Amino acid sequence: MATCTPTDLTKINQDASKEKSNTKSRLLKCDAQNCEYVSPPENQPAHRTEKEASKYRTFSASLETHTAAAYEAGHYPDYLRESRTQQGVAPEPADHKDKRKSKGKQDQTQDQTHAQRKPRQKRRVSYDRTEPEDDDVVRSIVRLREKLGCPTALPHHRLEHAGPQIAAQKILLKKPLKDDGEFVYCLPRKNPKVFYNAYDLQIVSAHRARHRREFWTVTASFVSKVTRVDGVEEAELTPSLEWLVERRYYYLLQQFKIFSNFRVNKAFVTWKCNVKRIKTDKSRSFLSQHLFWADELFQACLLYIKGLCEDAITPHNADEHEDSPPAICLVKLDRYRTYSLDEFCEEQSQQASHALAQLQAIRDKAILEMKRTIFKVAEREEVRECFAVEFSKDNTTYFKVPKCRRFFHMVLRFLMLVDCLFQELVRQLMNAAATLLLEFFSDSARVPLSKEKRNEHLIRIYEDTSPFIGNIRAAKEFVNDSNLRATSPGKTEIKTDLDIEISNSIAVDKDLRKIHAPIFEVNLRLRIPGESDSPENSEENLLGSAECSEKSAMREEEETPKSEVSGVIKHACDVHRRTKPKKPNDNPEEVLLDVDPSFENKHDELLEFPTNVFIAPNRLEFSVKIQNMVTGIEKCITKITPLCQDPRLSVFTELILTTDLSSKLQGIMDSKKKTGWPDCHILFEMDPVYQNKIVSVLTITGNLMCLVSAYCCRFTKYCAMVERAKLMSLKIASVHKLTAIEFRAVLSKFRKYLKQIIIMAVEKRIGIFNVASLDYQSQCLPYIEDIIQISQNLLRSIIEKKNADLLEVVESSLRELERDPKEIEEFLEHFTFLDAVSSKISHLEKEYSTVTQLYSVLRHYQIRISEEQVALHKILLMKFTQLKAAMKLSQTNKGAAIAQFKDNLEAFVTGLRVDISNLKAKTSTPILLHAGTRMSMATEMIQTLSQEAASLANKVKIYTSYPDYFSDAKAHVHTFNLEEIAQVALSEISNIEYDLTLRKILWDAQEEWGTLFQEWRNSTLRNVDTESIQRNVSKWMNIIFVLEKGLPRNNMVAHLKQSVTDFKQQLPIITALGNPCLQPRHWNALQEVIGKSSYLHKNCTVESLLAVKMFQYESEINEISTAATRESVLEKMFFKVVDLWNTTPLHLVLHHTETGGAILIISSLDDLLAQLEESQMTLATVKGSSYIEPIKHLVDKWDQNLALFSYTLEKWVNCQRSWLSLEPVFNSLEIQRQLPGEATLFSQVISMWKEIMLKVQNKLDVLQVATSTGVLETLQNCNVSLGYIKKSLEDYLEIKRMMFPRFYFLSNAELLHILAESRNPESVQPYLVKCFENIKRLLIWKQEVGPPAVLMLISAEGETLMLPKKIRVRNAVEQWLVNVEKSMFDVLKKFVKQGVEDWSQQPFALWAVSHPGQVVLTVSLIMFYNDCVTSFGSSHPREELERTLERILGRLEETAELVVLGSGNTRTKTALGALLTLHVHCRDVVRGLLLKGVFSAEDFEWTRNLQYKWNDKQKLCCVSQGETSFTYGYEYLGCTPRLVVTPLTDRCWLTLTGALRLNLGGCLSGPAGTGKTASVKDLAKSLGKHCVVFNCFEDLDYKIMGKFFFGLVQSGAWCCFDELNRIDVEVLSVVASQIHTIKAAKDSYSVRFVLEGREIRINLSCAIFVTMNYGYKGRVDLPENLKSLFRPLVMMTPHYEMIAEVILFSVGFKSAKLLSRKLVTLYELVSRQLSQQDHYNFGLRLLKTIIIEAGKKKRKFKRDTNGSLSEPDETLIIIEAVRGVCLPKLLAQDVSLFEQIIGDVFPQATVAKVNQIALEKVIFIATQQLGLQQLPAQKEKIVQFHNQLQAFVGVMLVGPTCGGKTTVRRILERALMLLPVADSLSPEDEVPMSQISGRKGKVDICVLNPKCVTLSELYGRLDPNTMEWTDGLLSATIRNYVHLNTEGDSKKDNIHKLRSRISDASNEHRWIEGWVWSPAHLPNHWCAEMLR
Repeated sequence: MATCTPTDLTKINQDASKEKSNTKSRLLKCDAQNCEYVSPPENQPAHRTEKEASKYRTFSASLETHTAAAYEAGHYPDYLRESRTQQGVAPEPADHKDKRKSKGKQDQTQDQTHAQRKPRQKRRVSYDRTEPEDDDVVRSIVRLREKLGCPTALPHHRLEHAGPQIAAQKILLKKPLKDDGEFVYCLPRKNPKVFYNAYDLQIVSAHRARHRREFWTVTASFVSKVTRVDGVEEAELTPSLEWLVERRYYYLLQQFKIFSNFRVNKAFVTWKCNVKRIKTDKSRSFLSQHLFWADELFQACLLYIKGLCEDAITPHNADEHEDSPPAICLVKLDRYRTYSLDEFCEEQSQQASHALAQLQAIRDKAILEMKRTIFKVAEREEVRECFAVEFSKDNTTYFKVPKCRRFFHMVLRFLMLVDCLFQELVRQLMNAAATLLLEFFSDSARVPLSKEKRNEHLIRIYEDTSPFIGNIRAAKEFVNDSNLRATSPGKTEIKTDLDIEISNSIAVDKDLRKIHAPIFEVNLRLRIPGESDSPENSEENLLGSAECSEKSAMREEEETPKSEVSGVIKHACDVHRRTKPKKPNDNPEEVLLDVDPSFENKHDELLEFPTNVFIAPNRLEFSVKIQNMVTGIEKCITKITPLCQDPRLSVFTELILTTDLSSKLQGIMDSKKKTGWPDCHILFEMDPVYQNKIVSVLTITGNLMCLVSAYCCRFTKYCAMVERAKLMSLKIASVHKLTAIEFRAVLSKFRKYLKQIIIMAVEKRIGIFNVASLDYQSQCLPYIEDIIQISQNLLRSIIEKKNADLLEVVESSLRELERDPKEIEEFLEHFTFLDAVSSKISHLEKEYSTVTQLYSVLRHYQIRISEEQVALHKILLMKFTQLKAAMKLSQTNKGAAIAQFKDNLEAFVTGLRVDISNLKAKTSTPILLHAGTRMSMATEMIQTLSQEAASLANKVKIYTSYPDYFSDAKAHVHTFNLEEIAQVALSEISNIEYDLTLRKILWDAQEEWGTLFQEWRNSTLRNVDTESIQRNVSKWMNIIFVLEKGLPRNNMVAHLKQSVTDFKQQLPIITALGNPCLQPRHWNALQEVIGKSSYLHKNCTVESLLAVKMFQYESEINEISTAATRESVLEKMFFKVVDLWNTTPLHLVLHHTETGGAILIISSLDDLLAQLEESQMTLATVKGSSYIEPIKHLVDKWDQNLALFSYTLEKWVNCQRSWLSLEPVFNSLEIQRQLPGEATLFSQVISMWKEIMLKVQNKLDVLQVATSTGVLETLQNCNVSLGYIKKSLEDYLEIKRMMFPRFYFLSNAELLHILAESRNPESVQPYLVKCFENIKRLLIWKQEVGPPAVLMLISAEGETLMLPKKIRVRNAVEQWLVNVEKSMFDVLKKFVKQGVEDWSQQPFALWAVSHPGQVVLTVSLIMFYNDCVTSFGSSHPREELERTLERILGRLEETAELVVLGSGNTRTKTALGALLTLHVHCRDVVRGLLLKGVFSAEDFEWTRNLQYKWNDKQKLCCVSQGETSFTYGYEYLGCTPRLVVTPLTDRCWLTLTGALRLNLGGCLSGPAGTGKTASVKDLAKSLGKHCVVFNCFEDLDYKIMGKFFFGLVQSGAWCCFDELNRIDVEVLSVVASQIHTIKAAKDSYSVRFVLEGREIRINLSCAIFVTMNYGYKGRVDLPENLKSLFRPLVMMTPHYEMIAEVILFSVGFKSAKLLSRKLVTLYELVSRQLSQQDHYNFGLRLLKTIIIEAGKKKRKFKRDTNGSLSEPDETLIIIEAVRGVCLPKLLAQDVSLFEQIIGDVFPQATVAKVNQIALEKVIFIATQQLGLQQLPAQKEKIVQFHNQLQAFVGVMLVGPTCGGKTTVRRILERALMLLPVADSLSPEDEVPMSQISGRKGKVDICVLNPKCVTLSELYGRLDPNTMEWTDGLLSATIRNYVHLNTEGDSKKDNIHKLRSRISDASNEHRWIEGWVWSPAHLPNHWCAEMLR
């Protein structure tokens, strides 16, 4: 290359025209170039030509045309793009950028230095600073060459094989071009991924290039590289064509990685070698200085210690005996001995102690050698004088010499190394011990099973002493050991050379039993639980606590492979756990007769008995004790002391401690002292090989214990025998007698049991265990023997008793038959006995037969009985034969006896009639009616005559009843009319008794009257009982009337009547004067009336009054007495009130404030106010009486006091209510800081309150205290202060709401709670759903340092949005909530933008589930609009629109498949369902356009739909409809479902958007359930707006509406006022003016405006809508001025079929179109043909409910079957949903018609009834517990009721009174409580609710009666003073329920906790709207109660 120094050619032509800047990036421009790079032939030289140079930045039109033509012709290849994208081929290290920067700075510094070295007289050249617009150097070369007329053929920039012809060509060299002087400056293009590239040049300004040390100049001929060296510029010239060829070769080579990565690889290899060399040198140096094996002295010592360790683990005589134990052995094992578990563990513990002593001896030798070695090293290091004895403490400074310190550190490290050697020795010893244990156990486990041994001694004893048993040896059972052999221990996987194999073959060498005895002996024993043991404990104890051992054996079971052997073992261990113990039979006969001979072989029935067999020791004990043994050996062998703590080495260690140890060594020594050394955890627990061996030992033990347990299964039948024996013992004790059959059954069964227990196996070997069951046999045997003995004794006693009883009856009967009757009574007794014996003879024969059968049992079972009983049985046989003969004889002689009886009876009847006549004569004697007869004589005569009459009547009845005993001989007895004679006689006797009764009454009355009259006459007026006198006088007059009628005329009755009548006339005066209410003033008035003839007072006697004869003053006396009574009543009423208030306290309670103090407050005033009201009414009644004069002044005073107390109490309560509501507010430091004056005033109010409460505290007369001076004034001052505080607080809240307008949607209480807890950001969480559309929670990250931060938004469905930037919660709550709102908008914009970008990058199915639900819906509508507009703009719009339709259908299919698959969570399913809904609408839109031939974007058929447009520049979404356009609101909506868009919905939205264009609102009217509110809400969702739904009510005030408007206007939200026409007309007029003001502000596009006297800002996107329903009472018409602000719209009939089809499709039904048509047809038929009922409503809401239920059932069906559903399956699901939702609400007469309609609409489709077994079971139990009757219809209705509660928010039971509605609710309540524990309940067991174990469900009950409360008390009311809403009973209950459910959802418990809430209230039509009805159509009628 030639080198020259060019002259300065940098003058720039400033007059040249400039091009317009190209906005596209360099890469895009490079992609646009498609030039062809053709290399010239190699043999052709390149000619250089020069032309006149032109300026670089000047381009002619011809050049541009030529370049464009070349671009179109394809001459320019894509080399430009490839040259720019080489950053991926040759990446640049990250630090090169910094190096280049520093290099650039250095170049600038050098340039400046060179510039300073130039002579000062030389003027610095000024270069052009203008940067070129086109910086591509290749295009510049082409342009310059074309300018000179020399075309440039650019070579291809591709790796292609060149042909031979092309390869042979050479570049033709021409003469150099004559440049015209135009050139450009270039620098290498900056690329962070490429270190340096001289062929990627960038055209730059002259100023920028000339200030670099190295730059390039490019002309048409040459590319020159200029380098400035020491102020001199050197140029390297390269022809431009050659430079282009070199550039091509460079990029071709860069495509090979070996060239592109060469620099990086070279640097990396060099660095790697250097690092490796440095590390190797450091390691070599460190080892040479610190490795003890490199030192000769330490090496000899270590070799000696190593040899000791090897000798300790090397077996003695290793050459001769390979199996001999090591020198130190930790275990002692004897294969010929059988141990007990405790003996084995104890022997190993002793062996470990012996091994520890051996180990200590080895350490002693090692310590001696170490001391010698250390002293030698000290001598070598010349530090031996440190150990001199005479060394004193004064020379401690000597040890600070570095040489000594290093020596001691080395000694300490050496001691630690030797410690490690001994630690390794301990580990190897334990491993060797574990290996020996494993081999010992494995060898013993290989021994095959032995034969069972029996108790031959016991067998011989029973064969000799019990001949009834027979030949026992012949009854031995065949024992099958196949299962045990098949379940021998399996192979254990361990990481050692030992492989444990247990052979399952029977043909194993039997000599193994001699070599290996069983290791352990286990015993089977009988466990009988005590009376207090529960069945659960009995079940746990089954088979030797197998369940308990399972927990301890978990460690080895995890290591055991899952083979067939282990499966059998587990089955053997768990076979008894799967069967629950059954309750023993309580029927004695069934227990006694249960004699199934195959009972012993039925193992499945054995576990119904609690008695069980257990193994001692069991599996748990083996596992625990073996592990404890191993742990003990480990602890024993690790009791060695670290060498640094050994006293024998103290001469070194004490000196070591005096030096300064390094922190690492000091830490090691401290850890040894703290944790102990050696560390068992590191040595053993972290050694997998050792742990595997121990696990293998435990596994062998556990597996063989499972075999032992399986073997024990055979012994469980003996447990059953024992349990049956125990049960039989109890039954025999309770029954006390058995039949012969039962005796045979018992003796037969238990003698068989006895034989089986005798031949029981008592010993058997299973692996390492010798199973002994001798103790078990000795425990079982007594139970069976006792039952046999008890049965035999009982049999003897029964025979003795029956013999004696039967013989006694027979003998007494024989004696009675031998008697001869004479009298009538004797005849009667004789005939009665004959009848009794005749009926009893059959029973006697049965008893005799029973005795005979019992004797046969004795003989059959050879039971001994006394000779006396045998003789007694023979006597019984003889006597019984005599009794039957005597009976026949008596029947033969019965006729003669009856004839004799007849003659005697006639004589007795005749004498009876004579006696009756005599008695009648005695009764009529005049002595009993004469006044002169003495009282005693008359009474005695009457009593005697009454007794005679009773005796005669009794005889008549007896004689009359005699013939009834001889029904077979009536002809003989009834020869005369006995019945007629008896009737006449009884009638006469009855008359006699009546006469005697009247005479007795007369004499009694005479005596009683005389006594009382005398008593009354002697009584004083003070003591006389006037009421008693009046009652008695009336009684005597009635008695006299009866006596006059019934008795003959006599003087006694007349005399009695005269006396009573005279006294009755004087009775009124006596009553008046005896009035106790008479006061002294009344007696004075009476004295004035009668004059001074006599003196009246309270002590006057009645006799004296009768003597005065005061009849003439009767009226005056009665008047004064009546006045006294009335005055007394008034006084009592008044003084009762006075006494009541004198003892009435004010009930106070302590109110604990948040600051920790306590203030007295009034607890409850209900009783006090009721008492006050009652007292005021009482005083009003008293004041209204005319008899008030004596107490009038007192009544007036108390009336004033009560009025004052009522007023004071009202102020008192208002004050308490106000400060209690403000108290938590002012406890907040934030509120105190914001409102300091109000906080001070509030504290003063509290002080005044405390003073008042101190006056009332512990006082019983609250009235006197409350009406005292100063109390009322203080309360009034408090109320004034509190009112001022509330006003200030309202202003404070208004400021907060102005800063964050969404606070207007919260009540004052809610906002105050937020502000009071402003330091706790979590306090905002419950109220976010009211402020935002669908933000349920904020994820707030609380940092340890710094304020909390909001990280993400969480919707109600659980969807989360991560905020792009954390929001710091460091200021006021309203401020960071504003930031949350802004971040919500920003993050939605970001996600929508990302969704638009990802639309074409991802498959649709993946895209739909990988973005937020709102983004998916919005972006899909944007792309739908783009596709349609693109189709309209194409040349073939129909074809393009059809393709768009195909794409929509494809997306529909993909979305439907995702829905049908059911993958994903609930929110994903909801989002996919909403996407389906919108895609269906898009499909319908496109089909409509194709059908109507609309292919223009300006056509109304297209513009009337909502159109989503994407602004690519602003990255925003706009929504338009018609002529209205909106900016998308970006309110976060979450994953909510979307409304089905029907033509009615389109018209509604078009109307509403048109109204919004005119700044009007929308007024939607129509019946309920047509979608008015839903349409408004869905339009808001479509536009991304926050829509607040407000339910209007009658008491709504304009102030609340104004406050709501403040929030809407400032936040830009939408509001839908439901039922606006419920508001009063006066309020509506004010609302109209408010809305008109808002409209005027929007019309003028104001930023701020005045509303209700306050200037606020306005968000023009706010909107107001209203809905109205004129179908209910209490609705008014809107005022005209309000109507003009809304565009009206009527929504009457929804498109049911379309809605049903889309919803069905969205929940995954493939045949949605057919099913929707059938559903709509079904509901049309049902609504027409069924009876018209008030609760029938087959509207849109019910239709949607059915579809939702069908979707749930479909998902459940698919989840259960894991398959796709066919059309018939979907039809069955729809039918099941329809029946489940509709049948409960139908009346009985409509059910059959409804079923027929379903059959007609869905032919050939039958749905089976779904049985809810668990629910029906708990319903049955709940009905039992409530003591109710089980009715099938009732159960069905309860099940329906439960299903309705699952499907609906509210359910109502409807029916007449007393039908059982509350009963249904109570049963379901109890059933829901029992449902979680249904599996553990049994319908047969009547267990009380309190005794049921387990976690029961919880059901909250609230019973309401709306008829006894007002609407405001039921729903709530608005306080007109404070404008605050107060919940009513129903709203508070529902709010509490929602709050509880929200807390339960947030605490994930859920553990499964069933929670239901049922409210019970009576039905009232005027307050119920929109409830779901479920009538009860039972036969016995059902009543109405609303259940919520």
